[in-house]
Amino acid sequence: MKRSILSRLLWSFALVFAVMLAAAGIFLEKFLTERHTGLLQNELEVIATLAHTAIGNGGDDIEKVVKKFGQDSGLRLTVIDGAGVVLADSVADSEKMDNHATRVEIAGAIGGAVGVSQRKSSTLGVELMYLAIPTAPVVRAAKPMDEVNGIIAQTRSRIVLAGLLAFMLAILLSYFLATRFSIRLKKMEVFAGKLARGFYDEKLEVQSDDELGGLESSLDKLGRELGDYVMQLDNDRQKLTTIMDALPEAVLLFNSSRRLTAANATAIKLLKLTASAMEGLSIEEVFRIPQALKLLGEALEGGKDRSTPKRILWPEPLLDLELSVHDVTDTSGDGGVLVILRDVTRQAHLEQVRTDFITNMAHELRTPLTAIRGSAETLLDNEDHSPEIGRRFLGTISRHSLRLGNILSDISQLAHLESGVAPVEVDAHDPRRVLQEVAELFRAEAEKAEIGLTVDFSGIPGELISDQEKIESILVNLVQNAIRYTPAGGQVKLIGRNTPDGNVIYEVIDSGIGIPPSELPRVTERFYRVDPGRSREKGGTGLGLSIVKHLISVLDGELEIESEHGHGTTVRVKLPSLNTDR
Repeated sequence: MKRSILSRLLWSFALVFAVMLAAAGIFLEKFLTERHTGLLQNELEVIATLAHTAIGNGGDDIEKVVKKFGQDSGLRLTVIDGAGVVLADSVADSEKMDNHATRVEIAGAIGGAVGVSQRKSSTLGVELMYLAIPTAPVVRAAKPMDEVNGIIAQTRSRIVLAGLLAFMLAILLSYFLATRFSIRLKKMEVFAGKLARGFYDEKLEVQSDDELGGLESSLDKLGRELGDYVMQLDNDRQKLTTIMDALPEAVLLFNSSRRLTAANATAIKLLKLTASAMEGLSIEEVFRIPQALKLLGEALEGGKDRSTPKRILWPEPLLDLELSVHDVTDTSGDGGVLVILRDVTRQAHLEQVRTDFITNMAHELRTPLTAIRGSAETLLDNEDHSPEIGRRFLGTISRHSLRLGNILSDISQLAHLESGVAPVEVDAHDPRRVLQEVAELFRAEAEKAEIGLTVDFSGIPGELISDQEKIESILVNLVQNAIRYTPAGGQVKLIGRNTPDGNVIYEVIDSGIGIPPSELPRVTERFYRVDPGRSREKGGTGLGLSIVKHLISVLDGELEIESEHGHGTTVRVKLPSLNTDR
């Protein structure tokens, strides 16, 4: 059972006071006993001296003088010669008394000193104090110890009573002081407990200027400083958590036992686990991908390239990730590892796009260059060719030179748009006129290809605030594609209409060959063609829809493409009216 400090203090004080009072009582009793005994000895010595004088003045009748003097003084007087023979006694018959030479007080007096002894008298049967003075004959005075013993007993009882009262007062005072001390200690204990539970705004009252008050002051100061320190730690931890969660990389921290101790929001999202479910998982439980476990195992073996990123394929969601491992050591010296996963899917995609772009561009340029080179070599090798043959080869050179120019022009325009610096010239214009002009631009080409081209701008407003030139480029590319991929006898419709929220929608609808559903996501890629042979035959560069997509993005618009393979395509462009302060 746990004992309180109050009970221990009280028991300690009680024991100390009891020992002190007992010691004081013993010493006081001894002092009083010695004092009363000394007084009695003085009295006996005075009576014995007076009796000796009286015996010397009384003649030969010593017995009579001793009995009378003893009766008057109330003491027992005995006269003994130098041989120890009792000559007279005030109480007993001297002739019947034994030789007293061996009595302690008689032996002392015969030896020339005052002899003192305390014992029970064999003659009277009571305890007496004996004192013999060194005279001739020896005179001994004796007095019962009853009076002295009574006084000592009375004194002892008073000492005990006073000691008990003092002990009770001391206990009460000790209880009061110990209670105050215990209460203050309890307050400090409660205060320390609240600090341990995180209640750092608590205050501890300083009740005195003594050592206990100093402890209270120190604890109160400690609480404030601890609160400030913990608050600073919380702020730093919150900042670190915010920074870590804002990182696009997945960051996971494992301790020396290779158990997960921390992870940022990106890692939690990637692993599809909650923070509480992730904590304490082993590396094998976190990374269940053989490729990742193999790379981690190699890195954790302590290779020189341990922090060099390794490329892995993450299955769900399908991502290209770079994995790197870094050593971590805390202040206690325990080691750990920091695993970083960086999503390089977009980078890998861009690398692939760049590779495809270079390959496609080389392929697109190779065909016209080969045709131009072949035609030129043929003309050079056959100087006596007919004018008709020369015109045919020169026509080939002209047609493919024009195609090269178109490819380079489209690439330049696309690069300008992708750079993000293409300016937007905002002005108010009539969108109906834009539709009409684009339709007239392709009227002759459509008639030549036996394709019907119609325009409907009945649902479009009379004014639009946007970049007219870019809108014309968008519509030109879309109508051109529609005519290229629509066979003879088909229809191409150019429609403009308004929306309830004030936007303008342009639609280019054809009845051409259409686009397979699997190819729809790729039609806006550079150099991509649904029908490469037909596109090249018609002089297409494969960059038209890619340019359209970027132009629409610059104008804050939206692009939708709907198609049914073999039944035509609908391209829908939604453009808002832009502010003039754009």
